[in-house]
Amino acid sequence: MNRRIAFTVLIILGLVMMESPIILFVNKVEPTVMGMPFLLFWILFWWAFCTIVFLVAYRMNWGKNKRE
Repeated sequence: MNRRIAFTVLIILGLVMMESPIILFVNKVEPTVMGMPFLLFWILFWWAFCTIVFLVAYRMNWGKNKRE
């Protein structure tokens, strides 16, 4: 699998998990994870996931041609 495609799929996955109607299923106070309501944990987890994917993509020069 091409790195560009892999990064694109991971970024889209992270954004979909934060912004889609799936969030309605996790909008609950119970259970708590590390003392946080599950919804807050869900958002923070996917935010951190997207941040790490963007950092790795940036470090690997995602989107640049190899000939430059």
